[in-house]
Amino acid sequence: MKRIGCSILTLIFVLLTACGGSGSGDNFNSSFEKTFTFGSQTYVCRSERAANACGGASQDCSACDLESASSVITQVCAQPVANRHRVTTDGCVLRLTNDTQTGICTSEGLRLLPGTNLTRQQVSAGTLFSSGSLTVNAGNFTETISCN
Repeated sequence: MKRIGCSILTLIFVLLTACGGSGSGDNFNSSFEKTFTFGSQTYVCRSERAANACGGASQDCSACDLESASSVITQVCAQPVANRHRVTTDGCVLRLTNDTQTGICTSEGLRLLPGTNLTRQQVSAGTLFSSGSLTVNAGNFTETISCN
């Protein structure tokens, strides 16, 4: 009876560990992202543990990525074929036929914000196209914007 009880407890422990019921407690989620700004420095935390430390009293953001909020996106998006624009994860400016947009590719998809002289942080709050691409009707032709 002792062997059966011990075997059952071992099995439960293995299942809980495999399903995330035990371990480091970091709760890593590949889509988790929380941003903190202290003065002129912006930190992007990609786990709950890192976000809790960064947002806590100690403001320990060492496990988060430092993002320069002041760096303006100036790179023009690649246009390998006429009317097809490729947006990068660093962000770039789209010179469309009837409009100018600034875009960035994130883990969520393509984000666009009208205008120029925008930072990554600003564009990251822009309109989301979760498919990663967008087709714009520009009169008698179309322009395609997509993540690289």
